[in-house]
Amino acid sequence: GSQQEQLFGIIVPGRPLVTNFQVIDTTKAVSLVEQPGFVNEITFFLLPNTVIPPGYGAILYYAVPPFQNWILLGSVTTDKPSGIFRTGWATNEEVRLQPVVQIGVALEPLDTIKNLEIMNSGVDDRFAFAHKIALDLFQYMTSFSSNNGAFNNSSMVVPMNIFDKWMERFERKYRLDPNFMMKTST
Repeated sequence: GSQQEQLFGIIVPGRPLVTNFQVIDTTKAVSLVEQPGFVNEITFFLLPNTVIPPGYGAILYYAVPPFQNWILLGSVTTDKPSGIFRTGWATNEEVRLQPVVQIGVALEPLDTIKNLEIMNSGVDDRFAFAHKIALDLFQYMTSFSSNNGAFNNSSMVVPMNIFDKWMERFERKYRLDPNFMMKTST
């Protein structure tokens, strides 16, 4: 029969902690996440007292039905036993409408994890997100610029309340869709 082993956990914000992974073999285990279209991020961590072999870490993957193509989410190691990973599921058409995704955890050598360049995954995503927000603000401000059509690289004249107006617009869009900045602008 399939054993349940508790070595790691995942947390989807607003949902109960998941620690019951079905063990597939000595290095792999799986669990399910329902309604993935509502899941923006997953916290993945090693449980206290979890012992993984020296020189190994745990990689978190996901797959949509029929659960054959695994896509990387992130990794944890004994040096970094937890992480919060953006899923991108809400804006991914292949995932958003699925009733469930399968989460897979695989124990892999640290060299493999480093080669996958996921030790810092999430950091680049946050930088890209911040860059999109800054660009959105800049484009919004230039649309109000009152240089009488003349634009030079040294200055831009905008109304005093420009930031307040942009923030109101940003908050309105964010309430409608928290992932609107990650979608490609048309």
